[in-house]
Amino acid sequence: MLRNLPTDKAVELADLVQYHPAQVSSKSFTTFGSTSLTLFAFAAGESVSEEEYAGDTLYLCLDGTAVITLPGKAVELATGEAIGVPRGVQHAIQGASPSAGFKLLQLTVE
Repeated sequence: MLRNLPTDKAVELADLVQYHPAQVSSKSFTTFGSTSLTLFAFAAGESVSEEEYAGDTLYLCLDGTAVITLPGKAVELATGEAIGVPRGVQHAIQGASPSAGFKLLQLTVE
């Protein structure tokens, strides 16, 4: 079941979660079994140093520029760009610039 989405009008996804200084903010749209769909707003300088999921994960950058660091390489995502991370692969998420935030939509499916 989907939640936290407007049903009376269309909106920009990036507008559904706001930046807050020194925080990573999130809004979950669904968690159903092993599937999750979550929107994140990373304030400037915020990051996640280690992530690993039991399912495959899609990251879609909705605002700013994010960097997904995978074993042996870093991939930069600009607004509108996406990358998949296979299940069980440890990775990190940060902004391309320590002075700017970014927003990501994350879909994880086991």
